[in-house]
Amino acid sequence: YKQAASVSADFTQEVYQASLARTKTSKGSLKLSKPGMVRWEIAEPEATVMVSDGRKVSYFTPDARGKGKGQVIERKAAELERQPIFRILTGSAPLDKEFSIVKSEQVSGVLPEEKLFQVTLKPKAAMADLSLAKMRVNSKYLIEELILENLNGNTTKITLQNQTLGAKLPGALFQFKAPPGTEVVKN
Repeated sequence: YKQAASVSADFTQEVYQASLARTKTSKGSLKLSKPGMVRWEIAEPEATVMVSDGRKVSYFTPDARGKGKGQVIERKAAELERQPIFRILTGSAPLDKEFSIVKSEQVSGVLPEEKLFQVTLKPKAAMADLSLAKMRVNSKYLIEELILENLNGNTTKITLQNQTLGAKLPGALFQFKAPPGTEVVKN
């Protein structure tokens, strides 16, 4: 991922919230283009989009809190760049410098004949609230699954499919303009 100018993939995300003892599953697409441009679009169950042009990140929810109008929260892109998932997928987190390998093993994939390599990593220093990361990598060295465990017992599992590395992605994908009537919150 470090050498790729871009990453494009479909994803399934399962977020387990320990305090509520429930899992929320969402599906969507991911586009990353260096330096610092991100489009994370959830299609289901509720449409949302996060877009970063490298300077600003916009989190858009079309029907925020059931009010019938959308809301966009704008933050500095530096906040996004500190998040472990984006640091890993963009290659900006040198795994050998930022993580200790706790365990590595070969595991079966979805198909019995498919072999994946699973690496369990522990941050060497504080990284957001991440306590442990597990990556399942295929024979082409693409991450098929990333599991992030945080200090509160919450877990985010992201499964990537249909990955493309290095494709030219249009700059317009990383621009966001709020629809008319959208509430804009700047943090």
